[in-house]
Amino acid sequence: MTATNLPMGNYIPIDLNLINNPRYEALSIEAMMLHALYTMRMTCSIYNSQKDGTWLDEGGHPYIYFSNEEAASLLRVSERKVTNLKNALAELELIQVSRHGLKNYRIYVANPQAPEAGTAIPLAFKNFMSTKKIQPVDYSIEETRKLSPVDREAKSAAPSSQNLLTSTQKQLAKNITKTTNVTSVTAKSAVPAQDSVLIEALEARYAHLLPHQVFQRLLPFCENSYEKARYFIDTIFKAKYSSNKQWIDAGLPAESEVLTFEHNSYFSSGLSDAIAKAIEQMYRYKNVANPEAFFFTFMRGFFTEKTRQYLVDHYQMTTQLEQTLSTVQQKILTRKKQQKQYKTQKVSQKAS
Repeated sequence: MTATNLPMGNYIPIDLNLINNPRYEALSIEAMMLHALYTMRMTCSIYNSQKDGTWLDEGGHPYIYFSNEEAASLLRVSERKVTNLKNALAELELIQVSRHGLKNYRIYVANPQAPEAGTAIPLAFKNFMSTKKIQPVDYSIEETRKLSPVDREAKSAAPSSQNLLTSTQKQLAKNITKTTNVTSVTAKSAVPAQDSVLIEALEARYAHLLPHQVFQRLLPFCENSYEKARYFIDTIFKAKYSSNKQWIDAGLPAESEVLTFEHNSYFSSGLSDAIAKAIEQMYRYKNVANPEAFFFTFMRGFFTEKTRQYLVDHYQMTTQLEQTLSTVQQKILTRKKQQKQYKTQKVSQKAS
């Protein structure tokens, strides 16, 4: 590791308050790691809730789903051990677990309390992740936290409380202020370099969901533009949301694991190839009149098909599941028919 290849956030951040505050001195490192995993998932819930309103409960509180089985696999411990770790976190009011449905449990995650003034800090240093000054995005997380049933108005390990640069801030970094009316050559040349840093931060932000190969497919067509890179990533998630919605409308429970990146391995394994095919149609053959609409439609079709494949391969074919599959298939056929009629109408109008 040198000054030229500092880590870009592809790691699990443990809140230093868990180490610095004597309140948590009995907490094991495994429990800290579990809280870090919950925190990473929680930031995703908060981010997505501000985009489309998902991952908020009836009271507007953000939450996560994180099974003991998944946590045990990631931490390389038994599920019984995970249960004990969750109990330890709950006793210290770092999480709150609430049953939802028959088998699911919603987890609400709290920020650890900062140590009291005058406390000796074992780890009082910053995480110097970059030599560049990057302003964090204001996602109004503090306002969202006020709604949390486990929030105790605890000070987080943010620069305002301990002068620490957290990994979450690094991953969510975005320079809001862009130079306008640039007159000097130096200022103009700084824009691509800035975009390059933002693109790297964007990849780090979604590293736990999108494989590295996905960005390798997209970057050649982004022309080092952060806005273009952001467009592609946003479209991918919008397409997934649209696909999920049609499955939910057809009767699939909204909390089904098959609809998530974390559990449906077919999403991540085939995503890069799907992007390559879409981009090939858009840019190589240049036979797409509306590239933006085409990319969205293509990716929605990908997520719909991979959801169907996963259901067929991993679930027992019940009458209800057959009905759900049939409903979605009928919607796809209807949509294709409407698109074909629209194209025929356009051709007729041009001919006339």
